[in-house]
Amino acid sequence: MKTSDSHIAPLRIGDRLIGPDLPTYVIAEIGINHNGDPGLARELVNVAADCGADAVKFQKRDLRSLYREDVLRETARYEQHFQYMIPVLERVELSEDDLWEMRNLCLARGVEFLCTPFDNPSVDLLLRMGIKAFKVASADLTNLPLLEYIAAQQRPMIVSTGMSYWHEIEQAVDLLKRKGVPFALLHCRSVYPVWPREVNLRMIDRLRTFGVPVGYSGHDIGITIPLVAASMGACIIEKHFTLDKKMEGPDHKISLEPFELRRLIRDIRVADQAMARSRRFLLRGEILNRELFGKSLVAACAIAAGTRIDRGMIAVKGPAKGLSPGRMGDLVGRVVRRDLEKDDYFLEEDLGEGPRIDFSNSFRSRWGLICRFSDMDEMLAYGPKVIEFHLTERDLDQVPRLEGRYPQELVVHAPEYMGELLLDLCSGDEAVRLRSVRLVEKAVDVARSLAPHFRGKPKVIAHPGAMSLNIKMDREPLRLALRRSCEEIRRDGVELLLENLPPYPWYFGGQWKGNYFMDPGEIRAFCEETGIGLCFDLSHAALYCNAKERDLADFIRAVRPFIRHIHFADAYGLDGEGVQVGEGDIEMKTVMPLFSDYQGSWVPEVWRGHLAGGRGFLESLDRLRAYGL
Repeated sequence: MKTSDSHIAPLRIGDRLIGPDLPTYVIAEIGINHNGDPGLARELVNVAADCGADAVKFQKRDLRSLYREDVLRETARYEQHFQYMIPVLERVELSEDDLWEMRNLCLARGVEFLCTPFDNPSVDLLLRMGIKAFKVASADLTNLPLLEYIAAQQRPMIVSTGMSYWHEIEQAVDLLKRKGVPFALLHCRSVYPVWPREVNLRMIDRLRTFGVPVGYSGHDIGITIPLVAASMGACIIEKHFTLDKKMEGPDHKISLEPFELRRLIRDIRVADQAMARSRRFLLRGEILNRELFGKSLVAACAIAAGTRIDRGMIAVKGPAKGLSPGRMGDLVGRVVRRDLEKDDYFLEEDLGEGPRIDFSNSFRSRWGLICRFSDMDEMLAYGPKVIEFHLTERDLDQVPRLEGRYPQELVVHAPEYMGELLLDLCSGDEAVRLRSVRLVEKAVDVARSLAPHFRGKPKVIAHPGAMSLNIKMDREPLRLALRRSCEEIRRDGVELLLENLPPYPWYFGGQWKGNYFMDPGEIRAFCEETGIGLCFDLSHAALYCNAKERDLADFIRAVRPFIRHIHFADAYGLDGEGVQVGEGDIEMKTVMPLFSDYQGSWVPEVWRGHLAGGRGFLESLDRLRAYGL
């Protein structure tokens, strides 16, 4: 993902958006490296798909339209490069039927079929084939009649700028903008090969001044320069590839072999993640370390309510659970409205700041707060309609004895850990699966024991599991194991809900990968099959959509009939879950109206939102009240 550039509108090709802050669009350029052999062309398409390319690109020429008749008939009269290339072009041109076959194979393999037309008849053929975008070669940047003919079709265009002067690029851009066609520009050096000292990647920045997505079409050797281009903001990377550089033909020597193409795409995806976006946010591990190693402003002595604070009353001590030392100047001179003992934390409320905490008439739906047993009373004081206990394994044996009745509905979230193991109802290890079932049943027992003190039938939320360290697992055994686990859990007296999971869950250490109960289709199918409801986690769903380039609104619509409880939080990138509402990637103005008629229960689930009297949760509620829940 690239550095944010808000004045550049993204380009859409098929289902993919291309532009700043979006994953790099990788075009595997087949060109004429198929040598006119349809079998070789098929193999190249399959290799590109296996390597993870977003698109493959061919070339199409109608040589009779493209060259004077004497060039084709009496090639020997012309210079040596004509004598070499014209016979090559005649020999390698795929037939119309062959090109249709390549288009259909691309469709079947899930890669976009792109093609460079060099003349009007080739444009017409590609239109009949339903091509979704045109590529224009550098040689035709100054061919304004061809540019105008392609632009008139109002399909997205990717235009290479090699072998052109700046005023010629300006002329082509002016034409395309007047025609109102969406387009991207590719920086290119049209020599084979181009040496690193000649690449001039700073042109990427200059081309971006036109306000369109910019990419790089490389004729360099290896993968280093395309990776650098991607890190500089190239939204598109186009690179030739071949099965063997030793093959006969003009482009094989500067092409990538399959292992190089695979590595390039792999490294670009890593670079996309590393580039992220210019918005600053803290990782979960950073938040933990900030709390552990950071400092707070604390009372240097006992302070009575009504006292005006001076510098001598303030000390700086760890951990970072109170007001940051950076707020020292804001605190001095304030009058505190509560009694403080020595070493008590100063809080935001001591500055007279914080969200409004009267939410009694703010929501039509049943809003709630998350708590532990230790801070239940503190959260109940805000008057939620729902209270959700997040349990650890130790909490299962320390259930408080309650007296009387509370007006709240009860939700119990089962622990995620069993000692040093993760709860995993999908596990292929029968001992782990059965232990996970027992742990959820203990959470069910807790809900039953607390139920007489709350309203209605309690809900119990469990994570399905299905996580692994860096390996991909087969979904069908996971589905069967989860179904078996749900059948075995004794859930009379409670409503069991499963929570949708993120693609890269955060646990204490390791690069975890989710394998099941993330995709809206598989979630919907499982809920239909078993009758079990869904605890919908908006943050997790957004992360999955970010990873798979899916539409979050479509995700929500697919699972909406099965939602019985919601965790609301924002999300960032691929694994930034539990972000404060409005501070992540989610377009809240687009997503939240989908819940306008929701009448069920929900809670904000901002990570570490319980600190400082639930300040993070209260801030979420303050922001969510604008969406008509």
